[in-house]
Amino acid sequence: MLTRGLWRSLLRKKGMEIWRKVRETISEFELLSEGDRVGIGLSGGVDSVVLLDLLERLKEELKLELYLLHLEHGIRGEESKRDLEFVKKLAQERNLPLFFKEVDVPLYAKKEKLSLEEAARALRYLFFEEAIRELHLNKVALAHTADDQVETFLLALLRGAGLKGLKGMPPKRGPYVRPLIRVWRKEIEEYALQRGLRYVIDSTNFDLSRLRNRIRFELIEFLKTFNPRIKERILEMTEILRQENEVLDLLIEKHFKDLAQKEGKGIYFDLQALRELPQAIRIRVVALAFRDLTGVDLSFRHRKSIELLINGKGGDVKLPRGFLASRQGEKVYIGERPESFEIQPKELQIPGITEIGPQVFIEATIITTSDEKPSPEVALLDLDKLTLPLKVRSPQEGDRFVPSGMSNKKKLQDFFVDLKVPRFLRKEIPIVLSGEEICWVGGFRVDERFRAKENTQRVLKLRLIKEKP
Repeated sequence: MLTRGLWRSLLRKKGMEIWRKVRETISEFELLSEGDRVGIGLSGGVDSVVLLDLLERLKEELKLELYLLHLEHGIRGEESKRDLEFVKKLAQERNLPLFFKEVDVPLYAKKEKLSLEEAARALRYLFFEEAIRELHLNKVALAHTADDQVETFLLALLRGAGLKGLKGMPPKRGPYVRPLIRVWRKEIEEYALQRGLRYVIDSTNFDLSRLRNRIRFELIEFLKTFNPRIKERILEMTEILRQENEVLDLLIEKHFKDLAQKEGKGIYFDLQALRELPQAIRIRVVALAFRDLTGVDLSFRHRKSIELLINGKGGDVKLPRGFLASRQGEKVYIGERPESFEIQPKELQIPGITEIGPQVFIEATIITTSDEKPSPEVALLDLDKLTLPLKVRSPQEGDRFVPSGMSNKKKLQDFFVDLKVPRFLRKEIPIVLSGEEICWVGGFRVDERFRAKENTQRVLKLRLIKEKP
């Protein structure tokens, strides 16, 4: 049986071990630099209180400016309020500034159609970003531990994640640093005991209806029957995966910079260039585009659908956050779904300019001869073959016409499919009618029956204008 003196000696030794691990982690990954303004994510639990204590011990050595950051989630009722009061008192005792905010996670989750866990995480990082701006922080220290890393790996495994998910949490990502990422929870609790640190206990950490808790108390304990050091092996695996993912990320970023063409609220890729990449690289380049635009990752289901799109075996893909993946000619588009408009039926002014949509016009002029060659935006029609007045509208189901150069009618829908015109753009394509017949698919092709030829006496020139003339 250990005497009180031997027990204290053992605790001091373990305290030195955690101190060594933290200093090594900070040094290896360059988590902190002299003069840093550091916000500490402080929930009041043992992990964050120990993180605070350790960083305070480094404060003088690295000339750190420390700030405490606390978000009251509004999930656990009185217990959440208790945590806030505890953190306020701790800030006073340590004489450190406290930046805190109260939010309603359940309300946000309902509004954004997220799980409570997803909503809490989203609001937490929005809070940290606000703190970074308000307090001019250049680092935010988070109290994730080695146990959290193992649990995150197993969560990702159960959800069917790829390499990016299985690598776990990085020690450093932008301003966010994790000094405790190689320290086990047992070591943290022993350090808190040795240092006499007070902390609060979150009762939901023992709620077995939560998947993470079941992993912690049931799955990991079961895996230990196969390998008592399973947690250590998983932690080592996440290190290996992280290093390999870093190499892959460099390759992905290079291809992204070479291929991505940012325009407005979207990103375009050359279709053939994407097809020449290995599949694993290709889909990660496209996923990086989505993350660059939204800050979130694509699911496996969306990645698979985009791969089918690239290979010509699938149509437009609706993505989260109101985004879209579509083929536009020989390009692949990732971006916001544009607010397309429907053209209300109206007569064209001949001669004159007719507005058919927001900043979209058709200019009509009558000419006797023309050296001008037709183009997708310019139609040259035989005026004597037309039935006036001409009308314009959006495409309708069942529309057919004879594309110039052909002799038979073709379904307009098939014409659009052949040219890979995205569905969301089709209703704003002007269809010009002579009587009941299509004479021009604006921006694409005239009808062969109405096309101006060399012997045409009077030519009607229609020009599609995408901005005010």
